[in-house]
Amino acid sequence: MRSINAPTLSAALTGRASRATPGTRDPLDRLRTRDRIESIARLRAAARALGDVDVSGWDDATLTDHLDDLSKVLCSLDAELARVADAVRARGFRIAEPKAA
Repeated sequence: MRSINAPTLSAALTGRASRATPGTRDPLDRLRTRDRIESIARLRAAARALGDVDVSGWDDATLTDHLDDLSKVLCSLDAELARVADAVRARGFRIAEPKAA
């Protein structure tokens, strides 16, 4: 049974619409934007982490010991990068290298 004081759906929607002002965004849009910004930040962090990896200093024995794991990780990274790039290209966008400053 519904309470007499409980707002109806139409009243709730009307109240929400009346609070919205031109130029403001729905909170859900802000969440989506934050998620997109965090996604770019995670990609940047991954690129920085890869930049810190330098196998040129590893001796052959160490590289041989870790070759299976290294190969799996590199193949996984390659597949994920290709997936993201393909999704961008599928939308008709071009991935271009940034211009040098």
